[in-house]
Amino acid sequence: MGKYTLEIEYDYDFVLIGISSHEKDYRICWALNNQLGLNLVKTDALEIKDKKQDDPSHFSLFCFEQPDEFMEYFIIANRSEKGLLIPEQKQVDYFFIIRGEVEDEKVMEMVKQIKESNLVQTAFRVDVNALKSKQNLIL
Repeated sequence: MGKYTLEIEYDYDFVLIGISSHEKDYRICWALNNQLGLNLVKTDALEIKDKKQDDPSHFSLFCFEQPDEFMEYFIIANRSEKGLLIPEQKQVDYFFIIRGEVEDEKVMEMVKQIKESNLVQTAFRVDVNALKSKQNLIL
């Protein structure tokens, strides 16, 4: 009997902001909640199983949903005890994902507000389609 392979085309239609900070994940979320008026709360960790690893890696995950505005916000740690979520972005400690309709001006304003936090060293927009490991960002 023949072998079939299922190929799935994922939709990477979200805004991705990289954040560099030496602070713990809960402190970054607290700062973003205050800066951006969000209510990010901790959820179950994002679990990624790599072909080379026996055990999956766990990445800290926080989320906030605004169903009336069709918006979702996520903070994902780029580092776990076993490595990086997105290895080509070594300088990034956290990824801030925004799902929903958001204008570029609003995104740039959010990046500016994130940078103003004294807990954040830098923040910048990341082109999702340029990442080799972008499938790890599918939630």
